[in-house]
Amino acid sequence: MVSALMPAFAESASADFSILLPEFVKVESVLSPVLIANITDRTGNLYAPLCSKFKVITNSSETKKLYLKANTVTDAGQENAMFEQGGQVYIAFANLAKIPKSQALANCKMGSLPKDSPGIVAYPVTSVTGAENKYVRDKYEVFVKNGTSYVTVNIGSNVLKNSFAANDSKGFYQTILSLTEADI
Repeated sequence: MVSALMPAFAESASADFSILLPEFVKVESVLSPVLIANITDRTGNLYAPLCSKFKVITNSSETKKLYLKANTVTDAGQENAMFEQGGQVYIAFANLAKIPKSQALANCKMGSLPKDSPGIVAYPVTSVTGAENKYVRDKYEVFVKNGTSYVTVNIGSNVLKNSFAANDSKGFYQTILSLTEADI
């Protein structure tokens, strides 16, 4: 018997797996050197300027627009605390122990006398760095590119003169900065 070697052929198939990574933006708050400062009792100035930092990561091939906003609490709830006066952008801080009236915040933004804005103090935004930005109405538009960016917000120590007076109650004053994709 003569045996012939027969080549063996294996059947073969393949499957292509595909996954889609959508465009994303991730924003994190980074611990900053100065998030709390004391107010001098005579002038209303801060002993040290404030600084806040955000880390932004995006895989977008196009520049993304984010919104830097500030909010504080009044008797009307959360209100926008960023405003412009005389060409300078300010952020208002409200007393947490004795919540101020919404009208006090409005008065501060309009440049009224200090007696008309009890419980509200405001400080200048001295710079927003780390990404192209521009102030528009009551917020900064911040433009970030693909990769990782660090957006730093510096708040000066000199109080807006029409926002500090003897009728401001002692206690903690606060504002909350946020950097977000949503313009709400």
